[in-house]
Amino acid sequence: MANFKESNRYTNGLITKNRSGKDFLILRRPLKLQESDGDVFIELTQEYEFRPDLIAHKAYGNSDLWWVICEVNQVYDPFFQLKMGMILRIPELSRVLAAIEALGT
Repeated sequence: MANFKESNRYTNGLITKNRSGKDFLILRRPLKLQESDGDVFIELTQEYEFRPDLIAHKAYGNSDLWWVICEVNQVYDPFFQLKMGMILRIPELSRVLAAIEALGT
């Protein structure tokens, strides 16, 4: 079985083996983060264009949470979709961490 870190985007994923016998993730449940009054909305500036890692670092102090921002904003390819002027929803960190934890249950 693969050893993915707990409480990350791979939590509770469906794991299979490739032809070489190596484990890999093929699917995971979506993160459940409905819009809330505590969410912040930002307009993407040129500095953060195509850089979800920088957005996550500024918002959460952790660039590893870039995928959360992409997922809640339905950004499937940040290198083409994250453009200056775009409005992004940034959920509260406590809600993000609780939602990630819930993936493992």
